[in-house]
Amino acid sequence: MMPVDLVRMQMAMAFGLLDMQQKMVSGAFQMALWWMPGVATAAPGAGNICAPSGRRRTKG
Repeated sequence: MMPVDLVRMQMAMAFGLLDMQQKMVSGAFQMALWWMPGVATAAPGAGNICAPSGRRRTKG
């Protein structure tokens, strides 16, 4: 294994871990928003994910 291969492997691992960390922080932030009272009115789309967003269009 050449030194260049080691550097490439370290770069791949670093970016893979960075991606995983970003996903975990994003998930934790979303969970925090769900548990905070009154956020549904302050931040659109951050409240109940099961509620319909806006009016439904009728086919006609």
